Amino acid sequence: MGNVLRKRDALAMRNLRATFPEKSEADLRVILDACWRHFGREALQTIQTQYLSLEEIEARCPLVNTHFVDEALARGNGMMLVSGHWGGWEIGGISAMSFLRRVLTVTRPLDNELMERDLQRLRENTGTEVVDRRGAARALLKGLAENAVVVILPDQAVQPKEGTLVPFLGRPAWTTPVPAKLALRARTTIVFVFCIPDGLRHRLEFEEPIRVEELTEDERDPIALTKRLNEVISRRILARPELWLWMHDRWKGTGEGETANGQ
Repeated sequence: MGNVLRKRDALAMRNLRATFPEKSEADLRVILDACWRHFGREALQTIQTQYLSLEEIEARCPLVNTHFVDEALARGNGMMLVSGHWGGWEIGGISAMSFLRRVLTVTRPLDNELMERDLQRLRENTGTEVVDRRGAARALLKGLAENAVVVILPDQAVQPKEGTLVPFLGRPAWTTPVPAKLALRARTTIVFVFCIPDGLRHRLEFEEPIRVEELTEDERDPIALTKRLNEVISRRILARPELWLWMHDRWKGTGEGETANGQ
């Protein structure tokens, strides 16, 4: 696959070199080859998952630390579920539907129309409400006020006019401040979740949340909170780099991305 998508492969290698300057080209190549294999497997497993019942999905992807979810929803201000394009995020999202009641998410359509259609049908079958990016903030705030769960993956690049420049994997990257602003305004709890491949199965792990009501005045700054979200996601990526989407132009608009290299 890397040979077919040469430009994306080259972009991924540039991202890896900048993130791991201490690693050799051979070591980076091993990571990237494993990354391509990982996403190939995930694409196939996601397609297969659409034919399973919620009970079968839950059996293939057990949930870990669900008490964080129960605690967040018990507060009554909804819950923001934050993850990244790492591991098996699509399968993880589907698995979460096996025990969450009302979920809203904002997604960007996939380039592959057939896969996008299948994923859209699967999300609808599991009860997920897909919110259009235009006017999303109002719909998401309304959902949080009704104690719904809002799922956001904020690890992709945004236009400079839409983002704030904060560190991601140690380098400044344009990042959406929307999750932080929504959480602060709604006083909702932020719970991190990551779907980890485990052989032919997965497990969905929830992490220690950020309880907005307990933040100090300085910590309630949207930029400070956005940095904190990036730090949590970055830790996961650095621990298992082969599971992240290095082919994405994450540092676009900063002088380090694809555009800066004339691609």
